[in-house]
Amino acid sequence: MSQNREHPRIVFVTGAPGVGKTTLMQRIHDHCKNKGVRVDGMLTSEVRKGDERIGFKITDLSSGAEGWLARMGDSIGPRIGKYSVDSEDLEEIGVGALKRAAEGSADLVLVDEIGPMEMTSSAFRGTLAKLLSAGRSVVATVKYGSHYPEIERSPGFAEAVSLEISRDNREEMMRRILSIVDSWTERS
Repeated sequence: MSQNREHPRIVFVTGAPGVGKTTLMQRIHDHCKNKGVRVDGMLTSEVRKGDERIGFKITDLSSGAEGWLARMGDSIGPRIGKYSVDSEDLEEIGVGALKRAAEGSADLVLVDEIGPMEMTSSAFRGTLAKLLSAGRSVVATVKYGSHYPEIERSPGFAEAVSLEISRDNREEMMRRILSIVDSWTERS
């Protein structure tokens, strides 16, 4: 990881489930859009039916395209726990968003999330590695406790800082990450 913790080019955000990683990413997205900052990438969100989580949606931040990342019941792709990954939607929407972001002119790229569901796709892994090596400013959430050697070998990984969010520090982390993002976008 980068020794330059004040001015990293890539920020990885991790934390236990439910601490607010996706909410943080949505707030970063809204903050940047309100400032006229060009944001690209992908966000995931859980889908609930009553009190039960039935799956996860994936959204392309530029086009607004939305599809299933994974859902219960269907046997449409690789299984992660009780969920089946929708490889077609993941690659069309998620990988498509990251490819465009790596090659495009956005000021900031958001990736929510780097986790076991997304990493079932070799196209996702390869595109993510290219994105992290493309010189782009990136904020990405990483599933808590995950370790992905193929990402850590990416040349861009050396320019990254990893921050852990918790219920106790999430407002402080939000301010810190927004400060980093603002420093990137003010130089753009």
